[in-house]
Amino acid sequence: MQWSFQNYIMLKSSRKKLIAIGCSFTSHYLTSNQSPNLNFDFPRWPQHLADMLDMECVNLGKSGAGNDYILAKTVDATLKEKNIGLVVLMWSEWRRVGFQCHTDFNRWTNITDHDHVEDWLKDGRKYILEKQNEFHATRNTMRTFIHAEKNLSDIPYMFLQGTQTVFWNSSYLSTDDSWPRNQKGRREAANEILTSPYLDYIENNISDKFIGWPLMSEIGGYCIDDILDKKDPSRSKFRISRTDTHPNAAGHKFIADFLYEQYKEIYNEH
Repeated sequence: MQWSFQNYIMLKSSRKKLIAIGCSFTSHYLTSNQSPNLNFDFPRWPQHLADMLDMECVNLGKSGAGNDYILAKTVDATLKEKNIGLVVLMWSEWRRVGFQCHTDFNRWTNITDHDHVEDWLKDGRKYILEKQNEFHATRNTMRTFIHAEKNLSDIPYMFLQGTQTVFWNSSYLSTDDSWPRNQKGRREAANEILTSPYLDYIENNISDKFIGWPLMSEIGGYCIDDILDKKDPSRSKFRISRTDTHPNAAGHKFIADFLYEQYKEIYNEH
């Protein structure tokens, strides 16, 4: 049989879709202030994983996105896309606050405690982040997990935490010990997970598909940052640099290989 372009289109349209949503650890569009000359034209983990599973990749990751965006994009994708084979949600930092400020769904304003903002925004950001403390951020995020799971009740999915839930410090995972570590905030977030009214539901309905649950090393969990650091403690192999800790090409391939093994275990495909 001689393959034509039409055959290719028919085959592609019949393949199931892998929907991946997250922040800059997922997004195909990323630049680095620390490494401006680096070539970022390499496959991200969603493309690698889709290839391993023989699925069509739909990467909806967005740099700077918070979990408000990830949940909203999940709802929109499940309404719009057909023939979904797997949804992978790589959750972002819990204290990020997102606002959809335009009819263009990709135009979101995100506020984090490590953003560099204009002077006129600093007071407003400070006020918002004071209200978005570890108690509120953790409780709100756990509700978000439940909303997403209920939206995906008939669709195979995997959840995982990409970045740290609550950052150790304000330097975006810097290894420089001169930065004060936010041990109090992490203790508060870990305690809130264990005492949350949503814990039982997540344990009984989501945890078997939530890679790394309960997510924080203080209570026996982990995130992708932890996995990368365990395999590459010097941050010289899987990261863009020691100061820009986003995954590089090798890091994205490593994440995809890790997720592929997790997928086989969760869905008994050996």
